[in-house]
Amino acid sequence: MKRYNPKEIEPKWQSQWQSDGIYKALDNSKKPKKYVLEFFPYPSGNAMHVGHVRNYTIGDTLARFNRMNGYNVLHPMGWDGFGLPAENYAIKTGISPRVAIDRNTKRFKQQLMAMGFGYDWSREVDSTDPKYYKWTQWFFLYLFKKGLAYRQESLQWWCPKDKTVLANEQVEAGRCWRCGHVVEKKALKQWFFKITDYADDLEKDLEDLDWSESIKTVQRNWIGKSIGCEADFKIKGQAKVIKVFTTRIDTIYGATFLVLAPEHYLLKEIVTKDQKAEVDRYIDLAMSKSDIQRQDSDKKKTGVFSGAYAINPIHDQPIPIWIADYVLGTYGSGAIMAVPGHDQRDMDFATEFSLPIIEVIEPVFGEPQGDEVHKDKIIAVLRDPRNNKVIVLDWGLRQKRHGGNMLIGGSVEKGEDTVAAAEREIREETGYSDIKFVRKLTSRGHGYFYSNVKNQNYCGHCSGLLFELGSDKKVSTNLDEGEKNKFNLKWMDEDSVDQILDDGIHQAFYKRLVLNECYTGEGIMIHSGDYDGISSSEMRDRVLSDLVKQKKAKEKVNYKIRDWLISRQRYWGAPIPIIYCTDDGIVAVPEDELPVLLPEIEKYEPSVDGRSPLANVDSFVNTICPKCGKPAKRETDTMDGFACSSWYFLRFADPHNDKQPFSKDKVDYWLPVDEYIGGAEHAVMHLLYARFWTKVMHSGGLINFSEPFKTLKNHGMILAPDGAKMSKSKNNTIEPETLLEQGYGADTIRIMELFIGPWDQSANWSVEGMAGANRFLQRIWTICSEFLESKTKPKNDETSETLKRVINQTIDKTSKDIHNLSFNTAIAAQMECLNQLYKLKEVDNFSNRESWSFALKTLLQLLAPFAPHISEELWSKFDQNESIHLSSWPAADEIYLKKDKQTIVIQVNGKLRSEIEISFDLSEAEITDLALKQSKVNNAIKGKNIKKTIHVKDRLVNFVT
Repeated sequence: MKRYNPKEIEPKWQSQWQSDGIYKALDNSKKPKKYVLEFFPYPSGNAMHVGHVRNYTIGDTLARFNRMNGYNVLHPMGWDGFGLPAENYAIKTGISPRVAIDRNTKRFKQQLMAMGFGYDWSREVDSTDPKYYKWTQWFFLYLFKKGLAYRQESLQWWCPKDKTVLANEQVEAGRCWRCGHVVEKKALKQWFFKITDYADDLEKDLEDLDWSESIKTVQRNWIGKSIGCEADFKIKGQAKVIKVFTTRIDTIYGATFLVLAPEHYLLKEIVTKDQKAEVDRYIDLAMSKSDIQRQDSDKKKTGVFSGAYAINPIHDQPIPIWIADYVLGTYGSGAIMAVPGHDQRDMDFATEFSLPIIEVIEPVFGEPQGDEVHKDKIIAVLRDPRNNKVIVLDWGLRQKRHGGNMLIGGSVEKGEDTVAAAEREIREETGYSDIKFVRKLTSRGHGYFYSNVKNQNYCGHCSGLLFELGSDKKVSTNLDEGEKNKFNLKWMDEDSVDQILDDGIHQAFYKRLVLNECYTGEGIMIHSGDYDGISSSEMRDRVLSDLVKQKKAKEKVNYKIRDWLISRQRYWGAPIPIIYCTDDGIVAVPEDELPVLLPEIEKYEPSVDGRSPLANVDSFVNTICPKCGKPAKRETDTMDGFACSSWYFLRFADPHNDKQPFSKDKVDYWLPVDEYIGGAEHAVMHLLYARFWTKVMHSGGLINFSEPFKTLKNHGMILAPDGAKMSKSKNNTIEPETLLEQGYGADTIRIMELFIGPWDQSANWSVEGMAGANRFLQRIWTICSEFLESKTKPKNDETSETLKRVINQTIDKTSKDIHNLSFNTAIAAQMECLNQLYKLKEVDNFSNRESWSFALKTLLQLLAPFAPHISEELWSKFDQNESIHLSSWPAADEIYLKKDKQTIVIQVNGKLRSEIEISFDLSEAEITDLALKQSKVNNAIKGKNIKKTIHVKDRLVNFVT
């Protein structure tokens, strides 16, 4: 028997598949289509490690599975070659990005082919090819002509290391997403795409996408849709108005001051003369900080008074206007109405500068039952300042509706003030008598609850009070009969109490009394004029309606998302197809002059003044205006690399079209992508940009769909054996070439990648796992080879039906698991099937040739999407003329999926006494007879009368005595 040798069979079949073109997608097929695509890869010099291989293995498995299930499958591959890595490499080594990318692409492609991935290489595209980026430039002009591409000067993120601007999405925690260097702001004229025009559609259409909720949540948060109110605050003594966006107009009576962003456009006009110097100093300091630093909730609040006052439109009273860097000019109107009673940042600012704090919402917890007794109550915090601990009453979670961990609470008796009531309750419930009153909250809270002690529904109108323990001096507790032995006292660290309190109003009061956190939720309005007593939700509607009628406000939808900054002051990217003419201004390059070719240059370093290296290439810069024919200058910025990857999935449908970016008919046939596969790292950038470009094309009638990717699969990472992330800097990457050289073979690697754990969870690479995957394939090779070489004479025997049952159950399990992306359990099912086949082989030694041939060939078909080489090689040895990957996926025979027997439970008076295995065709009487013959059942009912026998079909029999 010839041994399994991946080094021999894998290159043979890879060459044969390419020669036969079995993976070519047909544009005119009558089969239903399936478009499977992995994220557009960047061909780095490091090429692939086994973490990358997982991504492509998942896509390839799905493509092969769908092809065998009768689909016309498009599974293409291409290269996202523009971007900083190649350019930074060129700066470091002097090697042209063109040379480096061509070399890297060649190596990356060799790796992919060595893994046996079934791509339609006839559709290969490269974003750095002028034949491709010609159409990226065409789309730029398409956006420009529609008013969706514009140029303006503004402060932008600047990476001093990479010497380029960055989009908001490319700044992570105040650092460049590529190199990790701290970024800064720089005023430059830049090109933008108006993604904000599609913000509503981008947010709304997420609902219908088959994407993970985590990715959709990230996009929703980035888009940041807020439905609220834009209120007009007139400036006292001036005709000017500050427009303030807020989602909580219900709190307007609590707005005790306004805060403007340091970059607000009205600042210079409203600042008083005596405050100007101080304000200017503050603005200079604020503008040197990143948005991340400015919004750090842990930092001390800073600000400066403008000297001016605004008129609160709800009561026409003046409130001071402050300037603070925690407000950003890029969100809303760059101005907020500060409500320190119900916004933590505003409270911290008001506390820092001794500004008024007015609470206008009292919290309400619980639901009314209709029979409540209304009582004035107290909730008291007793804190020990000697060790920063707080006393908690543990009532236990066994209480009906009111129990668990609570603060000290009780009713206010007639004629008693709240402080006295709280002191009494503390003594009665804890025994501590040496207590000192510290403070009382200025507003109350309301809680609906059931008192297990009083056996009554209550609505408590609660006051919150803080006390400190002076000493451990105690008196006897004085508990009601219903309270005795119902709770335990425990001292807890004060910073952990709010996390374990089991009642909302107790938790809210604790946060305000001890942690100095304001209440930000819903409730009942107070200190709000004629609106007092209504709910905050009703208040929002009423006050907005009233202000709109008075022409002091309007309803408005706001978004956090900002327009996509597309300009890059770097060389290695698609040139922006724009010309600047002294007479005609900004002029689009005529379409028949595309592509604007990226010239080869010798020096790749960006200028210190922020200009692209192309600005130093006179032959590129100097041109003729297409409108007037006079000398003009080209735009020297290049496009963000994400521009090229925002439409590549469309080009794969028609990759060789030199007349247009794609044929509408071909794109409408193939798109949208059915299965899009990749990591979660591009949750905002690529996925958001691709959705935007698709919506622009759809609204322009270029395509018939508005979302590019029906289903998004975000796989988990493959980590190093010690659990660390694989990276070249850590010298812990495992490359597929190394494993191939060791003789494991691509099929073993593929099996390992999918069997290592659930596809969407991260897993550590395992040497033992590789060995196990290889043993599995070796055993398949062995049993198939032994069968083919066997000389056993054919005969009928009992294993035929068993073989059919085993293989049909494996077909069913594998099919369902692949459909559900449970690759690891699908492989496990095949492993179990193989174990069963080896056991049956010991019984009949392949005597039933027909059944064995069916079983083994079927197992190979089930294996084919996972391990394409070994399955193809063995398939060919069964004298099959067509590739296994073009064969039809086996269908399970339902007859063999039914179980012969079922285990049911036997109970006596609901208690388990025995279990029996029964045939499905038994009657209830026969099952009862079998159950009564069980010795444990017999003993349990001995001497008793059976009053009733309960049958639950296929599950249990219960004898009631």
